[in-house]
Amino acid sequence: MAWYARVMRIAFLAVVGFAMSCTCKQPEVKAPADALVQDMKRALAERDRRLGSYHVAVTTVEGTNEAQHEFFFRSPNHSRGVVLKPAPLTLSFDGRTLYKLSPDEKKLEVYELKLPVEKASYFLLTQFSPFVPEGYRTPLLPTKGVTAKKTTHPLAADAVELSVQTPDGSGGIVSTSWILRSSSGDFLAKMVTSSAGSKVTMVETEQCDAIAKLCVPTSVTERENGSVVASMKMTTVEINSALANDAFALTAPEGFTTENHTLEETAPASP
Repeated sequence: MAWYARVMRIAFLAVVGFAMSCTCKQPEVKAPADALVQDMKRALAERDRRLGSYHVAVTTVEGTNEAQHEFFFRSPNHSRGVVLKPAPLTLSFDGRTLYKLSPDEKKLEVYELKLPVEKASYFLLTQFSPFVPEGYRTPLLPTKGVTAKKTTHPLAADAVELSVQTPDGSGGIVSTSWILRSSSGDFLAKMVTSSAGSKVTMVETEQCDAIAKLCVPTSVTERENGSVVASMKMTTVEINSALANDAFALTAPEGFTTENHTLEETAPASP
């Protein structure tokens, strides 16, 4: 299935370059776009501050296939993703070291990161992003080129649509829009359109935390060109739960082998 395939395509040994339709109703009155963008960026930064840790268990269904995984996060950069089904796998970062535990191979791989800060951050993002459902991570917005307008969503009468356009590498344009609750930056929907078609990720239900003053999805559907292709159900959601440091450092169980690696920036090839 597509979600599990994304997880299994995790590439540890190289760091590469940096890198629809929606039923949301558009009101007639628009707020000044630049001010609205800045307001939402502040709301997202504040939301990140309030969401210091979380644990989510997810069941993903794509056609007749089902996958189950869990994800644990503790600010600023502790992450652990655990695939339960179809095949077990654990990926964890304790703030310094990356671990990959493969039970079927009875192997623990330990990666020491010796990369520049920006490249290390980007690399870790690529590794853990398949585990993090939309709505539990902040949209990656560029510093320029973001537009904003007021909108609505079935779960929020007062929402904002943020949009960006980026080249697709073949002369076309990819348009990406996020629908966010204006007061808290909660994720409600995402629309991506390109020459290949459209993809819409929509929050169907959510769970709200009165103390953290935010909401996170508990069920999400994905549609491609109007047809449902996947659904995600969060069977466990724990906001700002206590997660200790040693919850992210892995050790090899009895009978497992341990392989140590170093990830470092390689020098460019000579011309």
